[in-house]
Amino acid sequence: MLSHKYYGYGLLVFSLLISLAAATSAGLARPASAQTPQTSLRFFGTGSGDVDRVKIPLDNPHRPVDVGGDFTLEFWINASPGSNTSAPCQESSSSDTWTNGNIILDRDIFGDGDYGDYGVSLYGGRIAFGTAVVSSRRTLCGSSDLRDGQWHHVAVTRRSSDGQMRIFVDGQLQKTANGPVGNLSYRDGRSTSYPNSDPFLVIAAEKHDYDPSTYPSFNGWVDEVRISNNIRYTGSFTPPTQPFTPDANTVALYHFDSAPGACNGQVSDSRDSSGQNNHGQCKYGGNPPNQGPQFVADSPFFSNIIYNYRVYLPLVRR
Repeated sequence: MLSHKYYGYGLLVFSLLISLAAATSAGLARPASAQTPQTSLRFFGTGSGDVDRVKIPLDNPHRPVDVGGDFTLEFWINASPGSNTSAPCQESSSSDTWTNGNIILDRDIFGDGDYGDYGVSLYGGRIAFGTAVVSSRRTLCGSSDLRDGQWHHVAVTRRSSDGQMRIFVDGQLQKTANGPVGNLSYRDGRSTSYPNSDPFLVIAAEKHDYDPSTYPSFNGWVDEVRISNNIRYTGSFTPPTQPFTPDANTVALYHFDSAPGACNGQVSDSRDSSGQNNHGQCKYGGNPPNQGPQFVADSPFFSNIIYNYRVYLPLVRR
């Protein structure tokens, strides 16, 4: 028989470390964040059938996303080692060599532009940025191979008055040179024999599906695409640490946040958050199981996280 009982409470603390691993299904799933519903879009570089891409209309009526003077294009990408196997990046002052890279942003048109066109690709692992006005063309190449399975912030700028072009990767200026001058927007009301491709800005695909072996599409993850009608960066800068918020110079902003799964073509899947109503359309498809775009629970701001869960239990002492 106990003559005296006393109950005190101590604290037992134990930690359970959980690593959020990919649920590997054809490379669709990547480490997911339990802290936020933020997602990115996974593309597979299909390059045919007008699928595995996001299409943003530019004309009929004219939309603010159709930039052509001073502008900044920026986004986050993630490409796995061994992916996007286009040839080494080749600069040019006479041709659109950026189209030979794995295309990330495509605002090309068939033939010479009347005004012009532009695009960004991952060319031999490096960022390629090209502009053209009528028959004047220029392609620049960045300096670092981004096929390392990590998120990278990419920004390119273009100045209309002298054609100055810049490439920034993770806030560092990698290349600058002058290209074509003047307006390179898609001309309002322009007639075309390619109405399903010419008057669009296309994300993560060669817009015409012309020849995937020569003009390949991007295979990887894309997030936080922002298009601005000014030059946001002139020198090295600190990359953003959270999603963009629109300001007066934001003409298009795509967060790509939705429930993980197939991008089903709803407006909400590729909604423009700039307030300018430049909504796009996800075009889902491809060769099973590599069908895209897919929303995946990964983003530049919440990725590959290991969580430390502490559980507190009472101790009873007698």
